[in-house]
Amino acid sequence: MLYIVLGIIMVFFAWMQAATSKMQKFKNQARSHWVRIDASLQTRAQYLLGLLEIADENGFGDSDLMAEIYEMGGGYCKSEDREVISLCAENATPLIDRFLELTRGNAALESNEEFQELTANLIELEEEIEIQSERYNHSIDLYNEHLANPRLRLQFMILGPPQLKGIHLRAENVTEDGTEDRTEDPS
Repeated sequence: MLYIVLGIIMVFFAWMQAATSKMQKFKNQARSHWVRIDASLQTRAQYLLGLLEIADENGFGDSDLMAEIYEMGGGYCKSEDREVISLCAENATPLIDRFLELTRGNAALESNEEFQELTANLIELEEEIEIQSERYNHSIDLYNEHLANPRLRLQFMILGPPQLKGIHLRAENVTEDGTEDRTEDPS
């Protein structure tokens, strides 16, 4: 009788372990992508604050926009919570886009080599953040799909792991010119 009870307990733990191992794999992949995103977002904020300083020194006209971006820390909030950092970055992105758009054509800023170099670095970094965000979101999607697997639902109800959210620096229904894309999804 004791062996039967021990056997049932061992099968239960093996069953739980099987459910969590794949979940941990996806979570670890997401974590490694997040480390890169976090470092890139910090660098993005440094570049942006440098651009704001140069723009201010050269008499850039939209001081309200610059103040708003500056108050947001250049789009980076120091936190242990990925969702807080993600939200700060997501909220700052449209302001950053607007700032960069308004600085194009400003003669003083176009002739400033440091401003142009920082702008080029920022644009390159934005592309890298976009790539890392896609990878991070893919890992999060795999993790969440694994949690939703009907065969594993009971294990996850017992374990209680939370659903995770991705990062979306660009609105999903916005075109490159900043207007909302209102075309119907053909699917």
